[in-house]
Amino acid sequence: MEESRKEFKKKGLGVAAISYDSREVLRDFSRRKQITIPLLSDPDSKIIRAFGILNTSIQPGQPNYGIPFPGTYLVNQHGVVVSKFFEEDYRSRYAMGTVYTRLFGSPLNTRETVVENEHLTLTYYSSSDSAAMGNRLTLMADVTLKPKMHLYAPGVDGYKPVEWKLVDSPGFKPSKLSLPSGKSLYLPAIKERVLVYERGLRISQDVDISSNYRELKKMIGDSDQLVIEGALSYQACDDKICYLAKTLPLRWTIKLINPDSERVPEELRKR
Repeated sequence: MEESRKEFKKKGLGVAAISYDSREVLRDFSRRKQITIPLLSDPDSKIIRAFGILNTSIQPGQPNYGIPFPGTYLVNQHGVVVSKFFEEDYRSRYAMGTVYTRLFGSPLNTRETVVENEHLTLTYYSSSDSAAMGNRLTLMADVTLKPKMHLYAPGVDGYKPVEWKLVDSPGFKPSKLSLPSGKSLYLPAIKERVLVYERGLRISQDVDISSNYRELKKMIGDSDQLVIEGALSYQACDDKICYLAKTLPLRWTIKLINPDSERVPEELRKR
């Protein structure tokens, strides 16, 4: 949140966080981590309960009783919630880069990879270049077609439609793929009506980074980087020629943020 606050500010939005921790604990945390966004203390979880996000899996009397389910709200100037981002699994949460991408449809200063060939220009990126365990990221690809080119969309018969696949990995879990619907177009050259993409398209897919620390460390070793690989396959045609199907490899490198292992001073801990 701290890293993305400036970009949200450019959009006219402020960023703040709320937790059940005391002011003293939040002050200590913000000092250690150099946090400048407001950290709001809700020690009796009154606001957390009012929003209906009290973590009910933790029973009264347990050390963490009173914490909320992690999530993000977008609230307008009248105090009305206009968007919210929550996961079913309390161990997972949307990274702020993903929230930004969902709201504004553009990457939050992330690293882009550009691939160009005779058919198209492919620009792909992640909603964030870094993530903590359990974060949800969005992998995205923008495809811009060369003049007179079209790609076949899912639902065509006899041609290779656009296909996006990620390589299975214990480091992340993919969610449903978001692929736009094709446009029905009559092609005089083949005397058929088919589903196609003209000009271009945007593909996106959410992935949940594993919340299993041991599993991730076993996978990446001494590195702090998680590599996600995949491929984009398609068949392109112009007004005269249908070209052979092609597959373009995809590769994202996500820097993993180590969990905060430093504890607050003994006198500030909840008892």
